[in-house]
Amino acid sequence: MDTQTNNQIDPETQKTLNTPLAIPNGHDPKDEEFLNTVLDLISTGKINLYKPDTLINHGIYDQLSVDKKGKVDVEAFNILSKIRDIKGLTDAGFRDTFQMQNLVHSVRDIKERLEIEGGDVFII
Repeated sequence: MDTQTNNQIDPETQKTLNTPLAIPNGHDPKDEEFLNTVLDLISTGKINLYKPDTLINHGIYDQLSVDKKGKVDVEAFNILSKIRDIKGLTDAGFRDTFQMQNLVHSVRDIKERLEIEGGDVFII
């Protein structure tokens, strides 16, 4: 019976594998503007990374039907989870990476899709 051994990976190789890939030409200008807006709202305390309610524009949200409010509530939770990842990558120095690009674009897509149905329901 063969047994496998747990071979050590060279620390430099592991570091390379764990580092997100950089975007050669930076973010799309719309994504960059959106990213800056999100980070500003976090730094000023308007977005609390653990309270999805802080993402919601209550002037619009409070006028929605119960069904639409439910969709917004679920997506606010999902968006905030992605925003925590965005903040983590930023804090770790990985702002201009493909991982960041995908997260920012994903948040923008969710936000824009929901706002087609319900108006400007998010503060971002």
